[in-house]
Amino acid sequence: MYKLDEIDGIVFDMDGVIFDTEQLGLRCWKIVGDRHGLENMEETVRKCIGTSSKDTKRIMNEAYGKLVDFEELYAESRTVIRETFEKEGIPLKNGAPQVVRWLHDKGVKVGLASSTNYETVIREMKEVGLIDCFEVIIGGDMVENSKPEPDIYRIACEKLGVRPENTLAVEDSLNGIRAAYGAGMIPVLIPDLIEPTDEMLEKAYVKLDNISQLKAGLSEDGI
Repeated sequence: MYKLDEIDGIVFDMDGVIFDTEQLGLRCWKIVGDRHGLENMEETVRKCIGTSSKDTKRIMNEAYGKLVDFEELYAESRTVIRETFEKEGIPLKNGAPQVVRWLHDKGVKVGLASSTNYETVIREMKEVGLIDCFEVIIGGDMVENSKPEPDIYRIACEKLGVRPENTLAVEDSLNGIRAAYGAGMIPVLIPDLIEPTDEMLEKAYVKLDNISQLKAGLSEDGI
């Protein structure tokens, strides 16, 4: 069991953990897919959750490479997503801003390790007012091998100056859990769109229903 004063730090994934963007992403990609007559878009996009842009390109090309140009498709999807953000705002997971700010105010070393490219992460964290809560931010384009490889978490821990074996990694996806586990961290699973697989449950130190349970556990009896 881990309490707040017993850990070196904590590193969060972004989409699906802090941002409630996975469902929105599916919706936007389906709009783009329908425009181009692409079938099974939702199923394909689910395979991309938790992966880098490089892996997303590979998955999309395997599914639709003979029908459309991925770069054009990706650019169109980003436009639809940004337009949706402008209309609806960036959706946040219930309790996520409060938990992240609580950890920051408590003096915990807090990092962010996202498969999304660095510039996008910075821009979106500024938009929601949480940029100052993170001592370290690592984007998927800053590592040669993104999730499920452990590189991104190893670098985050190194830059935070924490021991991986005593640092929590909060994730929602299989690739994220694999990356955190491979980095020797303490994986905390908070499922989002993807139902936990046996592998996710085996590699996670604990599964929580929501991010507020993380705060409750760390501040009370431990998680």
